[in-house]
Amino acid sequence: MKPFRSVLGWVAGWIWLVFAAANLVDVAVRGRDQAAAIAAASLLLSCGLAYALGLRPRVAAEEAALAVHNPFRTTRLPWNTITGIEPGRALTVRYEGGEVAAWAVQASARSEARARRAKPDPKLPGDLADRIAGRTPVDFAAERLEEVRARSRGEGEVTVAWSWPALLAVAVPLAALAVLLVL
Repeated sequence: MKPFRSVLGWVAGWIWLVFAAANLVDVAVRGRDQAAAIAAASLLLSCGLAYALGLRPRVAAEEAALAVHNPFRTTRLPWNTITGIEPGRALTVRYEGGEVAAWAVQASARSEARARRAKPDPKLPGDLADRIAGRTPVDFAAERLEEVRARSRGEGEVTVAWSWPALLAVAVPLAALAVLLVL
């Protein structure tokens, strides 16, 4: 199954990376002083944030488990440990011992209000039009994941792990920027 992610966050992350890469080339060609080094460190920090906040977050339904990749942590939930997948402002997965909210699957207050006002589309068959009227992307994701959960039999323990690439992508340029600002 294709992972659920924020399309806007993903596109914005890639646009920022392309913009930052072009600026880093410019800094490499023209800059030879401390200001250029500070600019480069700032651009690298922004790239790390674009990766962690825009490109990394996703919810992936695997055969044995549901993986919720938030900016700096990944929670892997075997299907047998999940007690509920609930829509709301953000997709929330409840499991034995806690819950995790997915950064990648969220609905704004505006999209929720628009969904409440939505009328069934007359071009669709009656039962389908009634079922999808008033749904947000979070509702859709929760419904699809519940369908996968119903037919999956993955077992095991819940694991929560830090994403070292995301942490390093932010921490290293931040440390470099701090050193350059102190010098």
